[in-house]
Amino acid sequence: MRLSAYFLPVAATAICLAGCTPPDFNHPGPLANDAAYDGLFPQWAELCAVSQISKKPGYGADIAGGPGGHAVMFLHGACLDPHSTYPVLHACADGGTGISMNAHFVNANWVGIGDRAFFFDGILRPGEGLGRADYQATKSEAQKRGLYSAINFRDWAVADRPVGTSRESWKYEVSIGTDYAVSFGRARYCARLPLTEKQMSRAISFLNSRNAPYHRGEKTFDTNVLQDNCNHLTHNALAAAGFWHNWPVDRFILVSAFSFPVPKNEVVNLLDRAARHAPDDLHALYHDPLTRRSLMDDGWLPGEPGIILDSHPVRTPNDVYNTRLSLIFYDDPVLGHYHRAFQRYLDAPRYHDLRANLLWYRALYARISAERKPLAWWLGREPSGFSAFYNAYYDWLTREQSLVERGLSQLPASGAGAWSVIPVETPPAATAQSSALRSLPPAGK
Repeated sequence: MRLSAYFLPVAATAICLAGCTPPDFNHPGPLANDAAYDGLFPQWAELCAVSQISKKPGYGADIAGGPGGHAVMFLHGACLDPHSTYPVLHACADGGTGISMNAHFVNANWVGIGDRAFFFDGILRPGEGLGRADYQATKSEAQKRGLYSAINFRDWAVADRPVGTSRESWKYEVSIGTDYAVSFGRARYCARLPLTEKQMSRAISFLNSRNAPYHRGEKTFDTNVLQDNCNHLTHNALAAAGFWHNWPVDRFILVSAFSFPVPKNEVVNLLDRAARHAPDDLHALYHDPLTRRSLMDDGWLPGEPGIILDSHPVRTPNDVYNTRLSLIFYDDPVLGHYHRAFQRYLDAPRYHDLRANLLWYRALYARISAERKPLAWWLGREPSGFSAFYNAYYDWLTREQSLVERGLSQLPASGAGAWSVIPVETPPAATAQSSALRSLPPAGK
């Protein structure tokens, strides 16, 4: 993600606030059972904050990025149209697409990489380091796939290519490690969010609409960190799905300077949004308009099983890129929310282990069922529209309990191999909000 001149003072402040110690991308590590996850959650979005990139000198393009990093997204259940060389998405039953926005582009807001393994790892297999031959082979494969065959690059992006190197082939040199084969030069933290079919459809429509005017030639794509960056794109794709509110682009620069999305912050923002209201707190869920609408329109609540945080280090050993990499929060390192919240998520097994996640929700849902109050109890305490919400909520709970049991039946039992080292969390006995409901006066008094 290219830093604009406007961003430099802000970036310097963020660096001072964040400190200089590189994070440990080995913790919490990758999700242990992708196949089981996909079986439970056919559609999901993965929001990734990827680290700075730092190329070793003397080999290929001189690529370096700041400690704010870059943001990419993977959509499982959204595939590229095989009949279009230009990136266009459609819903699919299996597979997915990696999404990356790049300041290099002229006629596109984002590029799609229709293969999760290639998007993150190029041709490398798990555990392999990166050699120069692997690097060259991955670039050749990317060009063979025609990732940028319909995407034009800005002149400055390809101006430094060596004599005799074509403009087309140099696109793949300046983009590797950012748009594809991300783990070659960057480490990452990712948060997965299960979606419904309708939510995925809206995210797809949003992304296609973002590319459409550039594809038609009506506009030329331009970006800067403050007013329209890679995280505006990923954030607003999830906003279109109904997960959170839209983050406006192209606002006045002084307004944007104090409110712009940052990759690592956004991973925490996703987890925060999911945890904003406890799933047993009907009062809070109902009185959050966005959450109420997501349940009534999509049969979905943001705090559900399957919200997982994982991490992946850069490939090592590495003959092409430096591997001591930073990824900062835009936050105060001592008093700021993001550092403290991120550590809480790292420390909670349910956020990075699928079995622990499902067990936590099993216990929570059992308590919600046991503590269920009849609709009549609520009617004197909530507005008249609460009845439909109440019924939709308990329909949702029944579906979620079935999903949790199905998932646990497909995973190894506790004590089987590595699973035995994961402690079992239990939800709190009751949320403060839920306890407070018992003393709420009737609505209108």
